Amino acid sequence: MLVIGAGLTGSLVALELAQRGAEVELLDPGQGDAATALSYGGVPWWAGASGPMNELMASAPAAWRQLEQRHGPLGWSPCSLRLHWSDADPEPAALAEPAAETDRAVGDPASAAGGSAVLEQTLAGVEALARRHLGADQVERLAPSPAFGGRRMLRLEYGRVDSCRLALTLPLALERAGVRRRRGRCGPLQAGALPARQVVLAAGAGCRALWPALPDRLRVSWAGVLRFEAGPLSREWLSGSASFGPNDILMPLLAQRQALEQRADQLQRPEWIVDAGLAPWGEGLLLGQSSLIRPGSCCGAPPEAPPLELELRQALGRIDPRLGQLAASFVQLPVSFCSSGPPLVGPVAGAPGLWLFAGLSGPFALAPALAVLLAEAISGERRALERLPGASTQPSSSWG
Repeated sequence: MLVIGAGLTGSLVALELAQRGAEVELLDPGQGDAATALSYGGVPWWAGASGPMNELMASAPAAWRQLEQRHGPLGWSPCSLRLHWSDADPEPAALAEPAAETDRAVGDPASAAGGSAVLEQTLAGVEALARRHLGADQVERLAPSPAFGGRRMLRLEYGRVDSCRLALTLPLALERAGVRRRRGRCGPLQAGALPARQVVLAAGAGCRALWPALPDRLRVSWAGVLRFEAGPLSREWLSGSASFGPNDILMPLLAQRQALEQRADQLQRPEWIVDAGLAPWGEGLLLGQSSLIRPGSCCGAPPEAPPLELELRQALGRIDPRLGQLAASFVQLPVSFCSSGPPLVGPVAGAPGLWLFAGLSGPFALAPALAVLLAEAISGERRALERLPGASTQPSSSWG
């Protein structure tokens, strides 16, 4: 079996296939930074929408613990998520002039209704979502903290995988499991002439180049993040001396990325947003996230970086002026997502032996459980095939 893509999804399904005795080769394009290695690694296991995805997401903590029991430490740990907000936050459109090729994203919840009513409504919605799985002591509104510019926060029980550590340990786990890993490029695939009897396409933003006839709702965004390797400020944040737990993740209550992804089908021109957050990354920090989405399904070239970095630093500076001034490097990577519906995991119609594993908006919560189902389906278990989101059980049908 050949798995194309050595990120989170490709590596986890390769491990599951090897666990079932399959002979697995993992093709790693090996070009620059991987999106998995520069992710916050958040596991929002309690945040799934009602339905099958909720059940799969809720199993994430147990799935990560089981992976570590089988393959050794991979960076999983419980943590807290802190969602921050302030009534004084400017509307996204007022932060900076848009980059030359983009328009500012519109329809943000803060600008749509404005004021404290939207904040309270969003806050109540998140609390209700979390309390389906969390106890009363695991959902807590915090008093404004001077350490965070007087911002208010909601603390929630959470989970994370240290993506820096995962990037180091996952290749070792694959080697111990007997997965043959090689670096190399792969050209477009052809039905009836696949390079192996079973091929899993798990190349993220590169999937469409390998199989152009994928559904239009599989999209690509350019994600940007500030990467700070290590230093006094990262040690301060990670030690908790800034009223912050050493393993905590910080994100805005009114995060904009998901709303922009959901509107991707309606975009007439490129649009971008920034979300001011922070997560531990090894001995350093990952700061903020920018997201730029273009109309259509093509990836395109990386967007102009300076305007995105500037706005991201301004947003971080409202949390702590030092964060916006860190000597951190701004890195942009293409990532795949689905603009509507569930991720695309299952057989590719019209191409017997070809499987797709892409478009996960919450990959660290969904990938472990979906990798198990996909490996079972490839092994011939029909019940697993029927549980895969977006899967087509008839070769002549479409993804829908």
